[in-house]
Amino acid sequence: MRKASMHYVLDIIEGLILLLLVVSGFTLWFALPEGSEAGKTVIYDRHTWIQIHQWSAIGLLIFFSTHVLTHWSWLSYMTRSYIRKFIKG
Repeated sequence: MRKASMHYVLDIIEGLILLLLVVSGFTLWFALPEGSEAGKTVIYDRHTWIQIHQWSAIGLLIFFSTHVLTHWSWLSYMTRSYIRKFIKG
């Protein structure tokens, strides 16, 4: 797989996981706030939404770490470049 294609796929997966994280977070915040009725559901109960939210966060962390690792040479090059510019004034 080409490097650009791999980055594109990683970005799409990260975006979808982030969307799931946002949806589950807003569902927990607005539709199922802490202390809400145990039987009240929005597709799933509060416990399931918490699980979705937590596992989404773990998935995003894994994919983001992979993303950073695949860009490591570029990140280190850019960091060195900015440090040199800062030192030269």
